[in-house]
Amino acid sequence: MTEIQGIGIGRAVVVGPVVRMAPPLPEPPETPGGEDPGAELAAARAAIATVAAELRGRAASAPGEAAEVLEAQAMMAEDPALFDEIARIAGTGRTAARAVHEAFDGYRTALAAAGPYLAARVADLDDVRQRVVAACLGVAVPGVPDPGHPYVLVAHDLAPADTAVLDLAKVRAFVTAEGGPTSHTAVLARSRGIPAVVGCAGAGGIADGVTVLVDAARGRVVQDPVQPRAREQRRRGTRRTELDRRGRTGRQGRLGRSSSVAGAHCDEHNLSPSSCAATLTGGREDLSGRRS
Repeated sequence: MTEIQGIGIGRAVVVGPVVRMAPPLPEPPETPGGEDPGAELAAARAAIATVAAELRGRAASAPGEAAEVLEAQAMMAEDPALFDEIARIAGTGRTAARAVHEAFDGYRTALAAAGPYLAARVADLDDVRQRVVAACLGVAVPGVPDPGHPYVLVAHDLAPADTAVLDLAKVRAFVTAEGGPTSHTAVLARSRGIPAVVGCAGAGGIADGVTVLVDAARGRVVQDPVQPRAREQRRRGTRRTELDRRGRTGRQGRLGRSSSVAGAHCDEHNLSPSSCAATLTGGREDLSGRRS
């Protein structure tokens, strides 16, 4: 029995088999683009439009909080300042995919340096970048697996766009190596009542198919738990889940209240408003769901 620690989201306890999500796409190579930089730029523009439309499509069927986050990501993809940077890089002879990758890098660095609250939005930006790069290359973005039975999802990180549409009848909990309590993935997991442990450095060592116990309240993941102990943890988790359901009602609709603070923070760090859009919908919540 091996136990690893992370940051718990929620209070429930879940036991189930692990299914791992495919790793992120590799960084596009620095190979020269074609002879026509305009063609590469047109490919990047089409990819951005495809991704923005997909995100808005997901937003249309998502509940309130998730819809706001997905719309914010679509705004990030369509940021005019970001496109100007893509155009500049494509003009130096880069492929569309490489130009997109490098342009997003600049915004990523700015967010990461702007303090822990805005740094928590880097994952949102990384997700948009990966989707646009994949569209440029004509390949699929690694998505949530569907093994045909309930399971515990384990991933390097989980994008808000995926968290928003998780099938709760199948994904009973998730564990990620990256992430923090104020990330949009954590906010959505909390609002949807999905038990999770994020920022779990040992998640990379959890193998497909192994049984794990996810104790969200204690921020721990136990591999191959002893069965009597697991049954007791599940009983305790059922009581916690009921408390979570009661508490979530009072948290609905509060996601955007910190927009003025986040917006001022964006201005202070000279970040593009639409690239900061995700910060305007995140809200500040501590591990218990209270706003700071």
